[in-house]
Amino acid sequence: MALSFFGVGFASITWIFVSSLAPKHLINITGGVFNFIGQLSGIVVPIVIGFLASGGNFAPALIFIAVLGFMGACSYIFLVGNVERIKTKN
Repeated sequence: MALSFFGVGFASITWIFVSSLAPKHLINITGGVFNFIGQLSGIVVPIVIGFLASGGNFAPALIFIAVLGFMGACSYIFLVGNVERIKTKN
């Protein structure tokens, strides 16, 4: 449970990237898209877990969550570069 709450706290820190990276005139739309993707994953992941665990075996669902966590960690390590505001012509 402690690890789960740590993950929730760590995931919420990503909101700082919206205000730090988005151009000032696009912060509202960037926040909306960011929130939409987060809520979409909140819909899709339980459905996929339910499908994977429908046979009574939770091992595939746990592997799925482990893969998602690994992909998330790799995205921070390899995709997030220098954190600075994106420059636009406006």
